[in-house]
Amino acid sequence: PITLRALNGAVGRTAVWVSCWLLFELLALTVAMGWFDWMSGALQSRYAPGSLMNDLGANFRTDHAEEISAASQYAAGLGAVLAFVALLFGTFTGGGWLQIALERTEGRSLRRFFGGSARFFWRFLRLMVLQMLVLAAFGWIVYETPWESLVLGRWFGVPESDYSALETLDSEATVRTLGWVQDGLFAALFALVSSWSLYSRTRLALHDTKSALWAGMCTAAMLFRNPIRSLRPLALLFLIDLAVVFLCGRMLSGFQDGLGPETGLATIAIIFGIGRFAVAMRHLTRGARYYAAVHVSRELVQPISKPDPWKES
Repeated sequence: PITLRALNGAVGRTAVWVSCWLLFELLALTVAMGWFDWMSGALQSRYAPGSLMNDLGANFRTDHAEEISAASQYAAGLGAVLAFVALLFGTFTGGGWLQIALERTEGRSLRRFFGGSARFFWRFLRLMVLQMLVLAAFGWIVYETPWESLVLGRWFGVPESDYSALETLDSEATVRTLGWVQDGLFAALFALVSSWSLYSRTRLALHDTKSALWAGMCTAAMLFRNPIRSLRPLALLFLIDLAVVFLCGRMLSGFQDGLGPETGLATIAIIFGIGRFAVAMRHLTRGARYYAAVHVSRELVQPISKPDPWKES
């Protein structure tokens, strides 16, 4: 029921999630147009129409090796900057979603959304820094010295000089399994930290407090005491995300396999629309996560002596 109510609440705020989606599309368009302009200049009339539709080919990559390398480096640098901007914008919009989910008023949702985003931004920014530090610590534990000394050294008996190559292990299958376990463990920790950050932001907004560290500590205790009730709605929303991406990916594969010189604009438009739909659904479910966190927090988070800031809203 919490998951359904959360989805219903997010779907009802069409102007909000569509605005977030379009702003993120503008960031992606910045990189895409750079590649488009470079590719247009590189192709011109030197290649037969449609000959590079599905694969650039060895000849193209050899002819433009230096230009491709320079363009890739430029796109990587620009992409890193835009990824950081997107991270900041995600922090900014979190306050807007919580403002809408916690208020008891209706109407002017977009105006209230950006008002809440500005209201909580600096608190959520401090929490984002804390989240990145926690993820860095987990990354060090899973991929660096603790994993090497405890798992590889003590458990599997790998000498210290062989940590990177793992040549003393019995088989390649063991090496691959260790890599899967390592990556799976970090993925689980990443999901847990993301959920913790979401509930910490919700607690900050619910009580209208300012200490990101204290909210994070209280949220960690809440997740430890109620892991199923707090994580189940988020897990269900994540499964919905996976289902949408999987179905859209299957549809895209069917259309892209048939691309050729005779492909019409309708097919290209369908491919473009499927991709944009998948991205738009990610923003919708992101809003639903905040609604779910509000529902769960109102059940599990104990009130404080400070009056409820949302009672008269």
